[in-house]
Amino acid sequence: MSGHFLNRLHAHPKKRIALAELRQMWLTVHPEQVEHPERDSLMLETLSNYAEHGYLALPAANSFEKVGHPRMPKFVTLITGSRHIPTTDWAALPWLPELGFWPLLKNSEKQVAFAINEWLRRPKGRGLFAPLRERALEIFGDEKFLDLRVRNDALFAGRLPLTILRTFLVSPPLPHKKANAPGRPAVIVENHHTYWSLSEWNVDAKRYATVIYGSGYAVSSTSRALDEILREVNGTSVLYFGDLDPEGIAIPLRIQSAGASEICPDIDLYELALAHGRRRYEVHRLLDDISTLHRWIPSLATEVETMWMEGQWIPQEGVGIELLHERGSQLLT
Repeated sequence: MSGHFLNRLHAHPKKRIALAELRQMWLTVHPEQVEHPERDSLMLETLSNYAEHGYLALPAANSFEKVGHPRMPKFVTLITGSRHIPTTDWAALPWLPELGFWPLLKNSEKQVAFAINEWLRRPKGRGLFAPLRERALEIFGDEKFLDLRVRNDALFAGRLPLTILRTFLVSPPLPHKKANAPGRPAVIVENHHTYWSLSEWNVDAKRYATVIYGSGYAVSSTSRALDEILREVNGTSVLYFGDLDPEGIAIPLRIQSAGASEICPDIDLYELALAHGRRRYEVHRLLDDISTLHRWIPSLATEVETMWMEGQWIPQEGVGIELLHERGSQLLT
């Protein structure tokens, strides 16, 4: 049983503690749960456990909230004479080498680390890779328990890679429409109207193995899903086409930095946009956008930079279904 939260409760100057204060103290002990959808359930489970052991008393049923899931007690009453629960002798526990950093953790983190430690000690703990929420449910009985604890594919501030737990973050699926064109590149487009037009045209043109809807910056967090699509369609590489403005140019470089397969600009589509796309005014400039432009499409950077200096940009929707049917044949040569 965790004593950190209970000791917080017993440090309160009054025996009766209101629900609002309980929630505040719970988040002080468990800040990682600030957006956890089951936060109240976890706190109520802990309070009930404390009540069973005689550390506090829950109120009668009519002093619980009338609504909510679960319905929470409006207050709890501390029981005099039970100020602290026994502390855990962490050094006496059989820590594995992978968790050798445990002395650096707070008590609440040590409890999480030791649960992982005990799971790793079981023979099954070294088995197949499984998605993060499946592994969290297996270890902690809560499929979302690790969601807010993962940073850069690791736990405990990078000290424990997810690979140690034989688990991984599952990327949200990327919508895509494939053509019967194995051995061709895939292309990501930023906006869904262009996605529709290009994928419709590509069904017959077969320039791409598939057309992927990137949904703006959302695609930068789905690098694993992108790799899965390439395997599914037997694609050779990944191209990208977006708005010819500073934000649109920055997106594919962010995808690359997220660890996706190498992504290259679809120069032919960009050239088609520059030649025939409708230009708009009031381009939104970004810090270092010229440097980013030269990194992404160096062969077209001078022309695009001149356009930006004139206050213009080109939405990718300029390469629409009509233009593709009219001039798309030049993309197939």
